[in-house]
Amino acid sequence: MRSAVFLLTLALASPAVAQVIDNSKLAPESENGRFTMSPVAGGVMRMDTRTGKISICRQKGDAWACEAAADDRGAYEQEIARLQDKVAKLERELRTGDKTEMKLPSDAEVDKAMTFFENILRRFKSMIDNLQREDGAKRT
Repeated sequence: MRSAVFLLTLALASPAVAQVIDNSKLAPESENGRFTMSPVAGGVMRMDTRTGKISICRQKGDAWACEAAADDRGAYEQEIARLQDKVAKLERELRTGDKTEMKLPSDAEVDKAMTFFENILRRFKSMIDNLQREDGAKRT
C-alpha cells in the first residue's frame, strides 16, 4: 500500500516519471532495460546501454528535455586507433628492419681515441701550470 501511494505521489509530482511509467507499458519487450537513469545535479543522467551514449535530462517548464552530454569517447577511440596503427607500423619496421649488430671498435681505434684524449689532457694541464706560474710571478 505504501509503495502504491509513493508511486502515485511521485507520478503526480513529476510528469517525467509518469511518462516513463507509461512508456514502459508501451515499449516493446526488447527495449526494457536499454536505458539506465541516475540522478545528477539539476536533472537525470540517461545512459543508453546499447550505444553507451549519455544524455542529461532536465525539466524545462512543463516538459522534460534530454540533451546529449559532451562525450570524449569518440576522441579517445580515434586516438586509440591511431596509436594501434602506429604500433603495428613500428612492429612491421622492427621485423623487416636492418638486422646488423652493433660493431665494437678495434683495439687500434681505441688506442687512437685514447691518444687523442691524452693529448687534450696534457695541453690542459700545461695551460694550468702556465697560469699558476704567471700568478706566482705576479705575487713576488
